[in-house]
Amino acid sequence: MEQNINITEQDYISLCELLKTEKFLHTTEKRNVDFLGSEIKRAKKIKGKRIKTDFVRMNSLAEVLDLDTNREMKVRLVYPKDADFKKGNISILSMFGSALLGYKAGSTISFNAPRGVKKVKIKNVIYPEEVH
Repeated sequence: MEQNINITEQDYISLCELLKTEKFLHTTEKRNVDFLGSEIKRAKKIKGKRIKTDFVRMNSLAEVLDLDTNREMKVRLVYPKDADFKKGNISILSMFGSALLGYKAGSTISFNAPRGVKKVKIKNVIYPEEVH
C-alpha cells in the first residue's frame, strides 16, 4: 500500500505546467514524466500555509539516508533548470526527485535508479525560509 503524499496547490500547478511542457518537447525520458504525473495525480493538494513543515516540496532540502550504503546526503528538490547533482540539487523530473515529492520526514521511499531499485529514508526536511 502506498503512503499518502501531500503537495502544495502552488507546486501542483507548477508541476502540471512542467509536465505539459515536457510532454510537448520530449526532453525527458517518458517513464520519468509518467512517474511524476502519477505521483502528483495521487497527491493530496494542500494550501501552502496549511502544509506541515515535514513534507518534501519544491525547493526544500531533504536529509536522507541511503539504506543500501548507510550514506547520508542532503538534497534539494528543484526544477530541471536548477539541477546539479554535485551540488545536491535533484531535478523533480528524475526518478529520485519524483519519489521524494510529498513524503514526510521518517518515510522510507524506493525508486528505480540506473543500477536497480534504491531505498532511502527521509530523516529531516528543511524549507528555504528555514535555511540560514
